[in-house]
Amino acid sequence: MKKIFLLAVIPTLPLLTHAALLPDRASFAYGQFFSPFTNRHAEIDQYRLGLAWELSDELWSTHNVLIQSYVELALSQWRSRLNPTDDIPGIGADRVKQISLSPVFRFTSTSPLFAETSPFLDLGVSVSYQSKEDIEQQHPSGINMGGHWQFETRAMVGLNLGESKPFEVSYGWMHYSNAYLNDANEGLDFQTLQMTYLF
Repeated sequence: MKKIFLLAVIPTLPLLTHAALLPDRASFAYGQFFSPFTNRHAEIDQYRLGLAWELSDELWSTHNVLIQSYVELALSQWRSRLNPTDDIPGIGADRVKQISLSPVFRFTSTSPLFAETSPFLDLGVSVSYQSKEDIEQQHPSGINMGGHWQFETRAMVGLNLGESKPFEVSYGWMHYSNAYLNDANEGLDFQTLQMTYLF
């Protein structure tokens, strides 16, 4: 496991070195399980702590949009709130630890909504590792992720509160699945609220 994770991390080290060793921002996020495409029911919370390093102040820009990029290293814990009973037995882990390393593209409006507050859109796809393959849900079987290694996909919209107020708030969707690299691929989705502090 450690060797595989190192193989995933080593290619990003030049990016981190280029961006500087100290992170540019720290974030805390809370998410809840939701199932937009399937009729599944689970009570799973996501607690996520992330550190991010800016890679580019400006990849591309127009009069209306500025595109930037950053890389985020995040640790999460997924917790089931399901209380198993004799009728609904708990199958699968009720707590799962997860780590991810993600390059993210940020699209920011160059026209503030008011004062220094600007809206943005974050899009990213990354690799992640989770401690358990099966996660508890309200069905006779757990959510079978198919393996420990997953892809993490995000789409988050938010507000940058300006240079004099170094905070951001964002809300969006985070998806985990293995893209059918394994036989099982039930996947997991969270709607997520995130608060970020810029150093």
